[in-house]
Amino acid sequence: MSKLMRGKTVVITGATSGIGYYSALEIANLGAHVILVGRNSERGKSAVESITKESGNPEIEFIMGDVSTKKGVSQLADCIDQSVSKIDVLINNAGYLGNTLKYNKDGLEMHFAVNVVAPWNLAHALLPKLKSSLSPRVLNISGGDKPAAIVPTNLQAEKKFRGLMTYTHSKSILEGMSIALSKRLESENVSVNIVFPGRASTLMTQSLTTKGLPGPMKIMMPFFKLFFRRVARALTKPHNQRSSWQLIPHWRA
Repeated sequence: MSKLMRGKTVVITGATSGIGYYSALEIANLGAHVILVGRNSERGKSAVESITKESGNPEIEFIMGDVSTKKGVSQLADCIDQSVSKIDVLINNAGYLGNTLKYNKDGLEMHFAVNVVAPWNLAHALLPKLKSSLSPRVLNISGGDKPAAIVPTNLQAEKKFRGLMTYTHSKSILEGMSIALSKRLESENVSVNIVFPGRASTLMTQSLTTKGLPGPMKIMMPFFKLFFRRVARALTKPHNQRSSWQLIPHWRA
């Protein structure tokens, strides 16, 4: 285990599987105190045990939380606030990809609520802890296809719900929001970054059905599944046989 990030505290939402899990594992390998956030306690416990064993880092913990509502984000922030004295890196990784149009308890369309509003609210709720770090960072994880133009009149699929395309649009909105957040927090010495991790087979992408695909893409569904299966097989290889990557290759103290 490296000592590059020893003494640093990193919070990762959606960290019990997929991109969040492997991000947490690599950061744990750098010696950081890593807080995994997820909605399922059993998956959380399993992720902590697995990451601790593979990284040799005992400073891994799990906090259960749901970022799909304003109340859920507030409760999560309170739990994190009670657990740490500072946060060096907040990684807003939790995402939502739905096949049908749904709204949360606040009346917000789910893609907009989870992929855009939650990162904004959580960053502000945890701002005091971020400001306690010498070099705080917020990383917002993007996704979907290449960045596309934001349609202000369709932020919550008001015009039409298009499944995967609605998800991609929400990630474009996230990127725009992140730029605004960066400017807002610049005076607080908080760095805000957007990260596009590439495509991967995760529980979220595996939940996609033909209902969530636009017409022409429905035909391609079998090829998508084949691609994701190949990615999944690659990820099941022992860690020393996989191509390793570091989310934070260089740390400025």
